[in-house]
Amino acid sequence: MSVKRFEEKLKAVPDLPGVYMFYDDDGKVVYVGKARSLKKRIASHLKATDPSDKSYRIVKASSDFDFVVVRNEREALALEAELIKKHLPKFNVLMKDDKSYPFLLITDESFPSVRLVRKTDKLSGRRFGPFIPAKNARLTMDLIHRLFRLRKCKELKKRDRPCIQYHMERCCAPCCRYVSKREYMEQVSGAISFLEGNVKSYLQRLYEHIEDLAQRQEFERAAFLRDQFVAIKNLYEKYAVFMDEYKDCDIFYLEEKAGLFEGIHIIVRHGIIMGRETFSFDPFEPWDTDTVRELFSDTTAGIDVIGSIWLRNYFESRGIPPHVFANFVPSGLSINVKPIPEEMLKIVFQNKKKRDKIYLNIDFEALSAEYESVFMDSFPERVEVFDISTLQGEATVASCIVWEKGRFVKDDYRRYRIKTVKGVNDYASMEEVLTRRFRSIKDKKVKMPSLILIDGGIGQLNVAIKIRELFGFSFRVFSIAKREEIIYTDEGEVVETKKYPYLFRFFTVLRDEAHRFAITYNRYLRSKKLRKSIFDDVKGLGMKRRRIIEKFYPDVKELATVTVDELRQIGIPEKVAVQLIKRVKEVYGE
Repeated sequence: MSVKRFEEKLKAVPDLPGVYMFYDDDGKVVYVGKARSLKKRIASHLKATDPSDKSYRIVKASSDFDFVVVRNEREALALEAELIKKHLPKFNVLMKDDKSYPFLLITDESFPSVRLVRKTDKLSGRRFGPFIPAKNARLTMDLIHRLFRLRKCKELKKRDRPCIQYHMERCCAPCCRYVSKREYMEQVSGAISFLEGNVKSYLQRLYEHIEDLAQRQEFERAAFLRDQFVAIKNLYEKYAVFMDEYKDCDIFYLEEKAGLFEGIHIIVRHGIIMGRETFSFDPFEPWDTDTVRELFSDTTAGIDVIGSIWLRNYFESRGIPPHVFANFVPSGLSINVKPIPEEMLKIVFQNKKKRDKIYLNIDFEALSAEYESVFMDSFPERVEVFDISTLQGEATVASCIVWEKGRFVKDDYRRYRIKTVKGVNDYASMEEVLTRRFRSIKDKKVKMPSLILIDGGIGQLNVAIKIRELFGFSFRVFSIAKREEIIYTDEGEVVETKKYPYLFRFFTVLRDEAHRFAITYNRYLRSKKLRKSIFDDVKGLGMKRRRIIEKFYPDVKELATVTVDELRQIGIPEKVAVQLIKRVKEVYGE
């Protein structure tokens, strides 16, 4: 559809809030947008004349558009997210995932349990969260089990004997009536107070209850609650960091870094940091410095960032928190976003330091200039680094780590067990792993890299070049020799990186990260193999008992320091426990 025909169709578009879609010649959705005024927003796309402008490229790729009128901005945000997840338009990059944050649920059963749920789960009860990352929810749930001993089982069935959770002091066995309904609900009340952040008042009540039990000479129950009191108090003092006036808030901190928007989203509930996530904001490709600066000052960028994150849970769960802070304050939102108070910035920067560990502390302008002058090529946006690791001729593995636009992309890291090579053969191992990786690239399961970096010398480089040519790829391939810190290129160049400080740091950090990733996997496989060997030597240690031991003692070396009674508590017979401890000590020493 020509711009003229677009403009004719625009006459029928109302001046109302809604969502609009642009379609290509095949009828595929290429862009979904939202607007307070559909007419004004679509018209702004049609007016674009600069080829570097996102709107210009959207219109050029489109042959038609359509729209849906909604009642308000909130409905527009929700519908936009739904359509993006459904159609995955190429000009939209936010909200393509169907990620939702985890919550903890205290069920409303007669003897409640605690569960990890997502916003779409249908279970009823009281929800607490959200937790980011998801492991924070699992860690908190584990704390609830250890501190309050709420049951883990999905169904409460009457038992004659308690399960292993009771013996590990993570459940008070209501199934065996080892605890009264009143006592159990006291623990549930404590768990709720803990999750709500009302820890101070709960500790005060708990302290008074302990004194009362002691006066009644119920010393066993008093001792249990005393230990619980100390554990909760220590934990609360560690994590309670926020001022009373901002006990429930979200904080967004956004900055430009290496041609990308990088940010932190911190969730605070009841004065406690429930979690933090990092996010990248990359509205469209390709980047250039002027475009980045222009977008960074564009307040609509802030709307898209905040909107995409909130849509994952708040609009469909417990609502937006009373306080929202950001170092940018976008216009056009009905939500009141305020600047980050000075006293909060310390917390923000502490969390930012954790995030910055995934970035190279390097001047990228200087690095890019040095790279281009040495290799006569543009600086790579995406680098994949491969390393082969073999310890004592066993468990040969390969690692692939990914660096893209200034940061390590750990979601794209991969580990490979070498399947076709017997013994130590780095060349054959590299050929196998590159063949597997390049096949994934060809099948478009992973992104196309700009540069492949091999940890090795000329031999490994030649293997990589051969596999690249087999697949018909054109990206660059380098190798980096150990110790000498020399780069060999696919064009026959030999570069001593020590002469170039930025290149030296860049390539050695990438190489070291790949080596670290490979060696940890190698050690894991060797440890797993050794653990199996130890277990095979112990009579009476079947798969069920092995799984129990692995759950409570993931590091087999720990078994050298445990007692027979401790193993008996998790269901291991005394005779088997004695044999197991003896065998572990023979392997690892006393």
